[in-house]
Amino acid sequence: MKVALSGGGVPEDSRPLDELFASWIGPQGRLLYWPIALRGMRPFQSCLEWITEALAPVNISDITMWTDLSEHQPGELDQYSAVYIGGGNTFALLAELQKSGFDRHLQGFIRLGKPVYGGSAGAIVLGRDIRTAQHFDRNDIGLLDTQGLDLAEGHAIWPHYRNSHDEMIVSFVQRYQQPVLAIPERAGIVLDEGGLRTVGFEPGYRFDTHAKNAV
Repeated sequence: MKVALSGGGVPEDSRPLDELFASWIGPQGRLLYWPIALRGMRPFQSCLEWITEALAPVNISDITMWTDLSEHQPGELDQYSAVYIGGGNTFALLAELQKSGFDRHLQGFIRLGKPVYGGSAGAIVLGRDIRTAQHFDRNDIGLLDTQGLDLAEGHAIWPHYRNSHDEMIVSFVQRYQQPVLAIPERAGIVLDEGGLRTVGFEPGYRFDTHAKNAV
């Protein structure tokens, strides 16, 4: 498994995580980018321009963008070395993944050893449950099934983490009986053959019913 979870900062904040992601892909790798969580919030062309600029310093340049998962078939994933899931509205993102079936297809992609990167909302959907997004996003679509892809060892994901969020995270852990990985904007958390660890300028944290500990 190769999963990168970004805290959702600007490209300079995520540079160490991006460098590791680039090493997973390799110089000839093809990246598939999903900005679908930003539908109706930002023009998709500007999303492509953003990721192209953001990943240029780590030499990722072969980037294809999908803006509507319903227009694609699961077999098309075979063409790509990695998938990058961008930020935006987490509830809308998970709803599209569920409706298209690409939640299951992405799980299969990862089981093949191919890397997946989640930034902000993209990171949240890779966790066990997206109700951590209630602090950030509106659930205007009325999504009821909030189960994520559960690719983070049973943790829910809390990006954009600051110390002032501790009380809300502890309340979430106690209410839903789920551990949480809290990731500052200047950090990322990865899961690979080296286990679960922080990559970045600041530590990430694990909250459970007993304590808060640095990852």
